[in-house]
Amino acid sequence: MKCFTSLLSVALLLAASVQGSQHIQKKHVRRQGPSAVPPAPTASTPAPAPPAPLAASSAIKRGLSFNDASLTKSFTSSQVSWAYNWDSAYQGSLPAGVNYFPMLFSAAPDHSTQWEANAKAAIAKGSTHLLFINEPDLSSQANTSPQDAAKQWMQFMQPFAGQATLVSPAITNGAPPMGTGWMDDFLAECDKLGCQVDAIAAHIYDSATNIAYYKQYITDLGTRYKRPVLITEFGASGTVEQQQQFLQTMIPFLNGLDSVTHYAWFMTAVGNLVNADGSLTPLGQTYVSS
Repeated sequence: MKCFTSLLSVALLLAASVQGSQHIQKKHVRRQGPSAVPPAPTASTPAPAPPAPLAASSAIKRGLSFNDASLTKSFTSSQVSWAYNWDSAYQGSLPAGVNYFPMLFSAAPDHSTQWEANAKAAIAKGSTHLLFINEPDLSSQANTSPQDAAKQWMQFMQPFAGQATLVSPAITNGAPPMGTGWMDDFLAECDKLGCQVDAIAAHIYDSATNIAYYKQYITDLGTRYKRPVLITEFGASGTVEQQQQFLQTMIPFLNGLDSVTHYAWFMTAVGNLVNADGSLTPLGQTYVSS
């Protein structure tokens, strides 16, 4: 994901090596360092009706990031409440009661051409959130300037104001001008244009042993932007045992942090959260039980 300057460079390089073997052929073929490859466009497909909205205090924040919907079959709506695939539609089915969040990966025509129709269809089927461009601060991802992103927001997202929660571009945890530096510039430009940005999306990767950094970074996002925060990707480099210990601490922390409304581990892929038959790995079991 990143080529950061600062201490994060080392951490992210470590992270990048963790899940290289999981690369799926679609969009998020990722490593453990911030981002992925855009998914191939898919036609709009029915998304399952979401459960009735829950009070913030009792809502399930845990979600799934996926390329292959069939690999989500062993999860239930009592464990996860939402899912996304870095695209605006998906093939197959998600567990009953799991809300699909469509994303406009970038403004490139292969994503934006079908965006309006797919977003409308998803909202009609119960989608509560619309996600915007993926890691615009990373050259291998959406690679978009804050100024261009704000203009694209007005074209593609603003028309849906009031119909769903509109979520900002998902930034990396790179040092400025990446990460929060990029987001600051985006929101400043949005203030000029009149964008309605309802929530903030962010990704974070580092070592599984650096829990204090995760807690501080995520907490600071809520304080800095004074909006609900969605951690739409997070991962941690280390052994499976270290990752399990990490999740056993981080999941309760995220569940208890009022500013965070949703989060998703990277990712629902074979060898990560699930086995080839879709059953949960030990890490997947830790993710849903912590």
